[in-house]
Amino acid sequence: LPRALIVSGRTLHSEVMVTTGLAVLDWLIEHQVAPAGHLSPIGNGWWPHGGRKSTFDQQPIEATALLLAAEAAFEATSDRRYLVAMERSYAWFLGANDLALEVAEPDRGGGHDGLTPRGVNTNQGAESTLMWLMAAEHIRAIRRARPAASLLPRVLAASPA
Repeated sequence: LPRALIVSGRTLHSEVMVTTGLAVLDWLIEHQVAPAGHLSPIGNGWWPHGGRKSTFDQQPIEATALLLAAEAAFEATSDRRYLVAMERSYAWFLGANDLALEVAEPDRGGGHDGLTPRGVNTNQGAESTLMWLMAAEHIRAIRRARPAASLLPRVLAASPA
């Protein structure tokens, strides 16, 4: 939703849409960053109104959706905190997550189906692999365009060990 609002708002020259998209994205970032500094997406057990946020199962689509929304926000605002959000989302695949486990296999190009309370779901479905590859390509592109933009070492340093 935030990416759609930001991109559509820019295309339609609607400041209200862009501002709303940025506000929604900022809320998501605020609620999906663990105290240790890594991405902790809302699990597929959801977050009922007045209830507790589900921790698991965390799925790759959540990390990539946040990365793409942060990319759109950076393009709209040039605010570097969105680069941090992009790197944090990418780092989730590489082990900067609640279980400190790799969700992707960069050497093979595969992406696992997510994190469960017991560890990585080792299935490598098409959707999960595509989410990993999209995240990797968007990070490569932003790093290529802005070589000083890589904040991955700082993000990984904040992840659980």
